[in-house]
Amino acid sequence: MIALVGFGYWGRNLARVFSDKITHIVDKSHNELDKAKHLYGSKFKYDVSLTNVLEHNNDVKAVLIATKPESHLDLAKLSIYYGRHVWVEKPVCMSYDDTLNLADYRKTINDKLRIMVDHTFLFHPAIQTLKSIDIGKPLYYDSHRISLGLFQKDVDVVKDLAIHDLAIINHLYPDIELVKKSIIKNNHVNDKSNQSIVCLKFNNGFTATINCNWVSPVKKREIILTGTKKSVIYDDIDVNKIKVYDTGEVGEDYNINQLGNMTCPKVESSEALMNGKRHFLECINNHKIECISDVDKALKLMKWIDKEV
Repeated sequence: MIALVGFGYWGRNLARVFSDKITHIVDKSHNELDKAKHLYGSKFKYDVSLTNVLEHNNDVKAVLIATKPESHLDLAKLSIYYGRHVWVEKPVCMSYDDTLNLADYRKTINDKLRIMVDHTFLFHPAIQTLKSIDIGKPLYYDSHRISLGLFQKDVDVVKDLAIHDLAIINHLYPDIELVKKSIIKNNHVNDKSNQSIVCLKFNNGFTATINCNWVSPVKKREIILTGTKKSVIYDDIDVNKIKVYDTGEVGEDYNINQLGNMTCPKVESSEALMNGKRHFLECINNHKIECISDVDKALKLMKWIDKEV
C-alpha cells in the first residue's frame, strides 16, 4: 500500500492514477485535505503528518511525494529512514548537492530501496517509439517546451521544464558525456527564471538546444532529433505524434536532397503517468529490474544543470 504526500496540482493526478494502491493522503494544509475528502470520502485515510503515517502503518510500503521541491529532500529521507520506497516529483531536489545527499543517504540506509523520479515523458509511448528508431549517429536535439503559465514560485523553468528534455536525452543516449554548456535565463514575472535557452555539447559532437518558458503566447511541445540516417519530429500536440524523415545527402549543388517519404509510425495511446506507475510497482516488487528514472540518473541531470563542465 502507498501514502501520497501533497494534494496539490500534481498530487491530484497521482491520487487518480494510484487510487487502487493508496491508503493515506497526507498534506499539512487542512484545506487541501478537505478537497481530498470531498473527492474520495472514506476511500482513504487522511493525515497532516507523514511521520505519523509511517510510524503506525507498516502496510504502507511506498511514499509518493508531490510537494514543493524544497521539501523533497527531507520527505524522501524520512521515507527512506522508515524503510519505504519513494516516488518523487521532478525536480528530485532543489540542487545537485541535495540530490547527492539523498542518493548517498539511500545507499547508507538501504540500497535496496527505490527512489524513482517522475520524469513523466520517459514513460510516454511516443518517447519509447522514438528510442526504437535507428537515426544513425545522433547529430542534434532541438526542443521547444513553451507555454503561457503556469508560473512556478518555487523552482525555475530549467528544473521544471528543461529537465524533461535532459531526462529524454539521457534515456536515449545514456553513455554520452557533457563537454560544454551555456544556460541563458531571464526573469520576466517573478524572482525565478521563467524563460531560458539551454545549449549543450556532448563528447560525440552531439548537441542539444532546449528552449523553455512560461511567457509564450502559444503552447509548443516539440522535439526535433536528427541523425545521419533519419530525422524525427515529435510533436506532443499533433495527432501524429511522431514523423520520421530520411536524412538527405549533400548533392553536387551543395543542397540537401530529400530521400524517401515521411512516415508516421503508430504510437500507442496509453497514459504516460499510468505507465510510470506500472514501472514503479514493478521496480519495488523486483529489485533486479533497472529503474529507468532512478535517483542516480536524476543526479546526472542535476549535475548537467548545476555544475561547471
